[in-house]
Amino acid sequence: MTNHRPFREVKLQWLQQLSCDKDLSDNARSVALYIVTTHMNGHTEKAWPSYRTIADATGKSVKTIQRAIRELEDKQWLDVRRGNGTGHNTEYRPSALSILRASEAREKTDRIVTLRPDEGGQIRPRRQSDMSGKGGQICPPNPEKEKIYKPNAREEAQSRPERPSAVPLVFVPATRTAQIDQWRIWLRESQLPDIEALSLMTVVGGRSGYSLPGNWPPGDAAAGRLSTIAFLRQRHAHLANRWAGQTDIRRAS
Repeated sequence: MTNHRPFREVKLQWLQQLSCDKDLSDNARSVALYIVTTHMNGHTEKAWPSYRTIADATGKSVKTIQRAIRELEDKQWLDVRRGNGTGHNTEYRPSALSILRASEAREKTDRIVTLRPDEGGQIRPRRQSDMSGKGGQICPPNPEKEKIYKPNAREEAQSRPERPSAVPLVFVPATRTAQIDQWRIWLRESQLPDIEALSLMTVVGGRSGYSLPGNWPPGDAAAGRLSTIAFLRQRHAHLANRWAGQTDIRRAS
């Protein structure tokens, strides 16, 4: 039986399922994403933005916001406790059913066992002294020979930690706002620069979009999460160095 986890532990899975709900209107999806990512308290699992606050932030009318909230409530994405409008705003929180679905998705990812260790490097057996191949006597290791032993170039290469492997990028059109919103949330929660600072915007076949390390960001237990973070940090550092070099050239000229 799936355990009901705290919302903060399954937030990413909840947002992924929300984004993939084909029965949900774009307005309802946009409102839910805004409430959860901007106003949701991680400990109380509640949010209290007014209709006007949501409308101003999302560029929609108050009537549209009210319809979207009713849709999210009817389709059991949000539990809504309506206020009286005089100092008591309407209260929103993810429904118990939606959190349970997200908890089930989180359990599936937690069961994934990665065969490759998170840290780079190669596991090698401890070196032992060569045994004598002649006669029936086993020669003990010679400490002096052990001291002067130097590995050859091939062994040195094998013992070095592996560099993070290159992460293949996929083109995500700018029209796929749900996927791009998920990446923006993931970057912020992973304490990484935003999409613009990482210079991931591109144009392919006349369509604008983003070159991202996947259609969706990796989950907490995904095998490629650490390599994706390392790749994006390395990219940001490279861009920072290049921009600094260009600044120095302009100053010199």
